Amino acid sequence: MPAASRPSLRHLASLIAILAVAAFLLLVPTAAPMTRAASVIVLSIALWATGWLPQWLTALVFFTLCTVAGVAETETIFAGFASAATWLVFSGLVIGAAIQHTGLGTDIARRVGPRLTTSYPGAVAGVVALGVSMAFVMPSGMGRIVLMVPILSTLADHLGYGEGRPGRTGLILGGMMGTFLPTYAILPANVPNNVLMGASEAVLGAPPTYSAYLWLHFPVLGLLKALLLIGVMLRLYPDRASGPPCQDEAAASLARPARRLALLLVLAVALWVSDAWHGISPAWIGLAAALVCLFPGSGLMPTKPLASLNMESLFYVAGIVSLGALAYHSGLGERVAHVLLAALPLAGAGDGTTFGLLGGLAMALGTFLTLPGVPAVLTPLAPEIAAITGWSPEAVTMSQVVGFSTILLPYQAPPLVVGLLAARLSLRTGARVCLIMAALSLVLLWPLDYLWWQLLGRI
Repeated sequence: MPAASRPSLRHLASLIAILAVAAFLLLVPTAAPMTRAASVIVLSIALWATGWLPQWLTALVFFTLCTVAGVAETETIFAGFASAATWLVFSGLVIGAAIQHTGLGTDIARRVGPRLTTSYPGAVAGVVALGVSMAFVMPSGMGRIVLMVPILSTLADHLGYGEGRPGRTGLILGGMMGTFLPTYAILPANVPNNVLMGASEAVLGAPPTYSAYLWLHFPVLGLLKALLLIGVMLRLYPDRASGPPCQDEAAASLARPARRLALLLVLAVALWVSDAWHGISPAWIGLAAALVCLFPGSGLMPTKPLASLNMESLFYVAGIVSLGALAYHSGLGERVAHVLLAALPLAGAGDGTTFGLLGGLAMALGTFLTLPGVPAVLTPLAPEIAAITGWSPEAVTMSQVVGFSTILLPYQAPPLVVGLLAARLSLRTGARVCLIMAALSLVLLWPLDYLWWQLLGRI
């Protein structure tokens, strides 16, 4: 067997773990449903976190084990394929391929490039600011990621940061992280925020308002985190400008297919921005735009359009969403939350300690449930936690944002993994930035956020 095709020790270890879980599920069918669900969830999270198997393959392992062993109902196991997030990924893949095929990404890069100045720090600050600003007009983190990646890639080429240069990674990763990490401070900008809004309305009787949420979270978790991200990207990926982009090319007119695609995207963004008015999910808006791109004769895609798409991220997102559904419906997420809650010394603790413990609880659950599962599990417990801590249920609910906005590893947030795969960046690269940002957030941003809450009189 050629050396390149031999399984590595990591692959063998992964196979042994998969076989062990399969044997448990098939040979001990009388085990408690929660225990059976836990075995598959822990295995999947371990494989996603370590990256020992491709992300899409781990998702297929999850689906196979759950279906063969009957771990849950079919609707729960395959909930990811019915999720709006999965279809938003598909539409994003199509739109991204259309941007590349029509040359629209290159045209946008030619026009944006001169505005980012000729300095590398200015370019990094510019793409991070662009990512944050997009969150105010596009309500979907997944949609922003899949729309930005092809533009960021061509922008890096246009500015002279070719393959292998640290500046290329700094620009692409900075833009992706900029439209994701700080945007948990903007209410409709990411899925966990929307889950929190819906759960708050169900449990507390009223959802948080846009302005109150923004004023409480954005100054520290949004603005300061964006500035911190710029510093981290410049430190990790130092580079120098390669010279000014060509000014003549910036004035060139768009080709006809690129103009049609630009018009389509303007319409899609307008519908995304106004989703609170018309009530149509961003996923279905994106899917409609994808259908226009895929329609024969549109000229927006290659002759065989599906062959040009990288479908790995689609299976990954479906798998991670289904895992969250399994954790929730099996009761495992609530059980873990109660165990962690019982272990925390919340009774009689000071406000500062309570702030850190509640944020840590949400952050810890995010590693197990993935981020959208955190508010789904913790928000119903808010009155119980409020009775223990003496805080208001609203303050307890808002403390989740501090935790689930502190991401430890990319697998917790499907849009980040989708962006990394689309940009051909390793998950290890994304994990490095996430861990550094998490550590700096714990040391710098959490204490500042606590002081900000006190200044506002929220605790």
